[in-house]
Amino acid sequence: MAAAGAGAADVDLAKALPADRAGFAWQGRTLAQVLPVEGIERLVLLKAVTSAPAGLDMRNLRRMLHEAAAMPLQAPVQGERQPLQAGGPDTVWEAVLLMRDGGVFGLAVRPGQDGQAHRHRACLTDASGRRGCFDIPGQAPG
Repeated sequence: MAAAGAGAADVDLAKALPADRAGFAWQGRTLAQVLPVEGIERLVLLKAVTSAPAGLDMRNLRRMLHEAAAMPLQAPVQGERQPLQAGGPDTVWEAVLLMRDGGVFGLAVRPGQDGQAHRHRACLTDASGRRGCFDIPGQAPG
């Protein structure tokens, strides 16, 4: 009976939606314009393929989002269409971000590729199915 009463507060981040025919919804916007890091009320960590304690993983995710705030959002490429992959092998972190304004985002972070191992790439989805990806600035080795 409770399941039948699913309300407007429920959010589906699991289903892939078709590409928007009108184009990339976040064209010309930075991460901070779509996801203000200071507006994150709660970070729900779903996956972390690291040897760090959970608290450190969550602090690192917040730090990476802060450092990537000025990065432009890009349309996802074919393999990046579904940010939350429920244990997909190509992600390091997966999380749900609950915003103070009631918004909900899914986040998946993948390791860098093509010689960019010190960098990461993240993809974001919102409750309406809009998606975008961004590069996370790399840390200087050492």
